[in-house]
Amino acid sequence: MHLTDEQLNEYLDNASTERALIETHLDSCDECAARLSTLQALFVDLDSLPEVALSTNLAARFKPRPSLAPQLPRWLTLTVSLQAAAALVALIVAIPFFSVMIPQIETPSFTTWLFEIQSLWTSWLDALSNYQLPITQFPNLTTYPVELSTLFIALAIVSIFWIFGNGLLLRNQNRN
Repeated sequence: MHLTDEQLNEYLDNASTERALIETHLDSCDECAARLSTLQALFVDLDSLPEVALSTNLAARFKPRPSLAPQLPRWLTLTVSLQAAAALVALIVAIPFFSVMIPQIETPSFTTWLFEIQSLWTSWLDALSNYQLPITQFPNLTTYPVELSTLFIALAIVSIFWIFGNGLLLRNQNRN
């Protein structure tokens, strides 16, 4: 059995815990002794090479830079501002509709309040599922009745995609 390159390197670096065992093997094995002398010659040649300064400082790439406040591009800032304004307008327009649908709740205890909310929610959902938007008749077009609950579900899905898309935009912006 011959010594591995790792054992020979540890022996040359005086880092081996099996130094006596390696020396006895080197005395009896000419192949391992030749490999050891080749490694020693290689290290002598490497040590004799002159120090060369690098043309570019590679360490500067990996040093942490002082973090500046990231600034969003102008188009993204404008997009986010317009989306926030559109959401605010939609909320202001929707408030009268929701204030008519959900009456004021005044109850003394939390359990009564929770029960009221639950019953109002179920009655609102029942009323919502029976309500259909008025359909404008066009003589040449096929019309489909659209329930308000379907419209709300579509609005919720579009809102989720909007939030997810903005999250992706902002995440990709932070990587650049």
